[in-house]
This record gives sequence, structure tokens and C-alpha cells, in this order.
Amino acid sequence: MSVATKQVGVKFSPKAGTYTTIINSPSGDLYQEFEGSIGAIGAIVPDFSQTQPQLVFVVTSSRVAEGVTVPTAVDWYFNGVKLTFTNNISTNVFNGETGHFRKLPYAAGTQDYWGIKILKNLVVAAGAAPCTIKAEATVVYGTTTDKVQGVYNIPIRRATGSPYFVTIAAGDAKYFTITEKGGSCVLKAMTYQAGVAVTSNLTYKWYKLVSGAWSLLSGKTTQTLTVTGDMVDCYSNFKCVVSQNGTEIGTDIQGVMDASDPYEIIPMPTPADETIEEEGDTVVYAPIVVKRGTTTKAMDMKFNFTAIDSVGIILGSVSNQANYTVTYAMCEQAGTDVAVYIETVS
Repeated sequence: MSVATKQVGVKFSPKAGTYTTIINSPSGDLYQEFEGSIGAIGAIVPDFSQTQPQLVFVVTSSRVAEGVTVPTAVDWYFNGVKLTFTNNISTNVFNGETGHFRKLPYAAGTQDYWGIKILKNLVVAAGAAPCTIKAEATVVYGTTTDKVQGVYNIPIRRATGSPYFVTIAAGDAKYFTITEKGGSCVLKAMTYQAGVAVTSNLTYKWYKLVSGAWSLLSGKTTQTLTVTGDMVDCYSNFKCVVSQNGTEIGTDIQGVMDASDPYEIIPMPTPADETIEEEGDTVVYAPIVVKRGTTTKAMDMKFNFTAIDSVGIILGSVSNQANYTVTYAMCEQAGTDVAVYIETVS
């Protein structure tokens, strides 16, 4: 078993100082499709005004034994515009409408993470183009104050028939995060066609990303997968392949964070904002392993690196290396953000 694993994302800045951030959708990957044209939008699926999905902002720290950190305040942004709220309902005007979002403040035992709920469809507000929701937060440790951020991307596209869409949702209220020794969380594969859940004649295969390849989890063939702490080294990726009547119809991946693990990988990216914007840009990772509670290298380690796209297609991998470079070509091939899975070599 690896000492530690980590996933980071190019164009998504999950690392600031000693903190790791991720924005999760408990209902699975969010997206919207529309019929018609940009000037005359027709039917939209899924209908966010009905489903009202939420996003949660999870922050973990390598300096605290419990792993999960609660920010003192969070600001939310839609396509780079800072959201303003009255009674927790957004007041910003997007294409003539207000009230697209509800802020979900942290409340111990009730709302365990800061979050935001989407109240309306975003197709018109986003100009019928993919959009982003960003969280910026203030975290305090002793007398030290830091700023962290996370970004969530929502694909928006014109409908092209009624394809199947597979997404892994949270099967419990733990938001893909294990916070205590001996703990677990549940993943649930959901299948949709034109925004409607499909349940008939489906079969499931679950995989875990190990050393740059997807390894089949023997016997895991139900809609849900219970992930225990011994299946995760700090952060591990899982994939579900869904078939109907023997024909594969979709796949999705989801990471699980174990905030109780004693070791943490600090990815040490260059540039620090992990952003690729144009041809020739790169992001280089030169990670170190630390004991949770410190920021000092705990041991000399080499790593396996795997770059994957949003559905788990492997874009590149290397083994037993000290660093790894993500290129513009990888991002271009993925068509969106590139996730980099970092695993210590045993």
C-alpha cells in the first residue's frame, strides 16, 4: 500500500499554503443541456429550478490532526463575478434575472461544510456556454490567516439527441470524505437520459486507479460502493462503468479523500496557480510527503503520476519519478481541466 496519494488539478487551484480544497457536488457531476439556439433557448435538462443541486466546499489542512478545516468566511463567484446576497439569496443580475443561488452557511451538525445551492437554470445566465462557480475562503490557524480557493466547472451544451449520462453521486451525507479512523463513505452511480433517471436493466463495474491503471474491484457490481479507509491513501480515485443489457452506456470517476490519514502530499506546483492558458504553458509538480500536522518533508519519496480527464481517460502517466509536467496538449485533448493523480512509490 502506498504511504500517501494525492490528486490535484490543472486550471483548478486546490492548493494554497498548507491547505487542500475541493468543491463537491453530492448529487454527482453537474451539467446542463438545452434545445434551440442561444437566442431562443428551448427545453433545458436537468432542470435546476426543480432539482436545485448544491455544491459543498471541503478544505483540509496538513497542519491539523483531524484533517478537515472550517473556513471563517466564504465568498462565492459565478463566472468570475462575486455574488452578493440578501437573506442568503443572490441579488446579482444575470441576463435580466436575479436569485440564481442560495448561500448555505456552515452550521455545526446541520450544514457541515460551507455550500451553495443553485436555484435556477444557468444556461441563459451563462450565455449558453460552460460556466464556473468559485469559492474563496479565509482560514485561520492560531494567529495565521490564509486565503484558499476552489473552482467547479459546469458544462453547458446544446442537446444532441438523448444520450445517457452517468455520474457518481454521494450515497450518504459525507460528501466523498472520510474524516475518522475506521470510517467510510458511499458512492452511488446514477444514470440519466434527457434528465430522467434510468434504473432498468443496468449493471455496474467499479474500479480504483492504482499505479496509473484502472484496477477492477472484484465483486463490486452493485449501484453503490462503500469506500473504507483502508481503500484510500489520503486521496484515491474510483470509476464506475455502467452497462444496459450488456452494452456500455456511460462511465464516471470520483475521488475520495481520507482526512484521517497520517501522511499528506503537498504537490508543490509551478506555477503556483496551476493554470494553463495558451500553447507552450506547462504546470510542473515536484511533490513532497509530510506528516499531517507539519509542512516539513517527512521522507524522500518517488511518485507515480497519472493525468486523467473528467471521465477517467488516461492522458499520460510515469512511474517512480520526482516530478511531472502537464502540457497544453494534454488540456487540449481533455477539452477541459486535467486532474493529476499522485501516488507514492512503495
